[in-house]
Amino acid sequence: MEKGLFHDLYKRLNMLDVRAYSPDQLSGLLHGYLTVYSMVRVYPWLEEDFGHPGGIHEQAKEIARLYSGQLRNEDVPVDKRAGYAADLMDVYQVYSDLGYLKNGVDVAYEILSARENGKIMLPCRTPNVCRLLCNCYYFAGDEECGELAGRLVMEALGYIRGGDRGVLLTWWDAICLYDDVIGTMELPKEEQERLNEERARLLGSVEREENERIECFRQMGQDADMGLVAEVFYILAKREFEMCNGLHGKK
Repeated sequence: MEKGLFHDLYKRLNMLDVRAYSPDQLSGLLHGYLTVYSMVRVYPWLEEDFGHPGGIHEQAKEIARLYSGQLRNEDVPVDKRAGYAADLMDVYQVYSDLGYLKNGVDVAYEILSARENGKIMLPCRTPNVCRLLCNCYYFAGDEECGELAGRLVMEALGYIRGGDRGVLLTWWDAICLYDDVIGTMELPKEEQERLNEERARLLGSVEREENERIECFRQMGQDADMGLVAEVFYILAKREFEMCNGLHGKK
């Protein structure tokens, strides 16, 4: 049933004018398209269902262009700008468009303002800032950003262990990004194993939270706001990719 829902939603979104929506509602949509792009690159026969990779990526770039105009707008809250910058760097990862990477990195270091002593200053301690730190580590080789991202992840895991499951989905992608990009490179073996255990322990809770979002989307139908639509699109895109990997042996 999810497969049919995803394909129907994909067709519906391809007719959407993203310029009609607030950029902060569109991150899930951007990452959904990037996931579909990656899926079609790995399994080319899926072009029949989803179109050519270049066309899919254009959908993501259309959203990224909206972000570009907001990056240095100081009327936009810093957490949102951090998310926009991180998303621009994510666009580069799958299509090697250097302009998006440069803009994202430049704004990242404006947001992560250096103090006089050369230390990074965190404007807030959010999943968006954590993703930004991870990307600065990955693209700029900034070890301090990697260390700071690790501290934020440990703090978030503490909230979740303490019962604050309301932050789980907002932090999940940042936790996974940290583990995949930084943890495997920087953490000692014992700490990496503990982080892997945390991810495995949380996975069931993440799936339940995601299922609630999907069910809410089903019930609301055409009345669902774009934030929920985009979030569900990304959830379903990830699940579709995982299903393809399971069928075809990719890990």
